Amino acid sequence: MKKFFVIALATLSFSAFADQCAWMSPVMAKRAAMLIQSGSEIASLCQPCGEVIANAKVSVARGVKITTPEGNYRSIVIGQKEVDLAYTYIKVAPNKFVNVAKVIGCNADGVSEIISK
Repeated sequence: MKKFFVIALATLSFSAFADQCAWMSPVMAKRAAMLIQSGSEIASLCQPCGEVIANAKVSVARGVKITTPEGNYRSIVIGQKEVDLAYTYIKVAPNKFVNVAKVIGCNADGVSEIISK
């Protein structure tokens, strides 16, 4: 029984961080699309999942668009992949990336505002 409780608790604590800023208001989505231009360098990092900054995946944004997954919510698709902006950082200076969710005003817990890579 103890083992089940520990597994259930771990699952619940992880799900509290999952999809923090994958869906957002139209205003936030517009801000994000203006910030993440095609050609921008972005880093993907899920700190609540245990990922470390040194292993953050850096790529170039291609084909940034806003979609409507449900109702009045919007999401951001980069390339062919819907992204959670809580775990998306954009390069603003050499070796300096800022968290997109924090910039657009989406509440993201457990993530750094700025990372150096």
